[in-house]
Amino acid sequence: MAEFRKPKSMVDQIYISLSNAITSGSLEPGCRLVEQELQKDFGVSRAPIREAIRLLEADGLVVVDAYKKKQVRNLTREDLVDNIPVLASLESLAARLAASKITKKQIDELEGINREIQQAFSDGDFAKCAELNFAFHRVFLQVADNKALRRAVRSIVKSTLWLWLASQYYKNSATIPSSIEEHKQILEAFRRKDVRLVESMVREHIENVLERFLKQSKFDTEGVYLFGGTKGHPPIAAPEN
Repeated sequence: MAEFRKPKSMVDQIYISLSNAITSGSLEPGCRLVEQELQKDFGVSRAPIREAIRLLEADGLVVVDAYKKKQVRNLTREDLVDNIPVLASLESLAARLAASKITKKQIDELEGINREIQQAFSDGDFAKCAELNFAFHRVFLQVADNKALRRAVRSIVKSTLWLWLASQYYKNSATIPSSIEEHKQILEAFRRKDVRLVESMVREHIENVLERFLKQSKFDTEGVYLFGGTKGHPPIAAPEN
């Protein structure tokens, strides 16, 4: 019997469209989301707009104040500093769990993704670099086969690091080669099935990447991250951890 792909619901379509607008910089941090205007833009009733915004709020991309005003969330230095060690610990744990059971085919998949990142960088396609970077980490996270761990990583990435890293890939693309080289070291540790080394390499890699970006990021006097220079770049797909 033929299999048919179900069309995405109107809520899903609006949610994806707004998510892409946020990551592309078309909707900048602090931008108000006015339901009446969105109704006109999408040509729909208020109900799917409200549900899509509720999903974005759950992702941490939109905030609603006491007066029910909705806006794209600002990121702060505190957000990043709080999340760096947590994500590094979670992903290094995933790598440790994956190290003893990862297959040659899965290692080859990781290697292939890293080559694609290299090619995308050479082509100047930094949106693809960002998406492939998420894909690289997703492979060993799935091999770890721990649902609680995947949920925890996804929560941090979607609420804070997805938007921040996506924008940084455009402003600081020179950091990408360093990530590629660190991926190669992680691959070698996986080939050796060295559990402790893999865990250490992944932790160090994430801390290095985020530290490099943090040093190159700009913040205002209240510690709010400045997204200047990113408006209008292509949207980066949400990670699917």
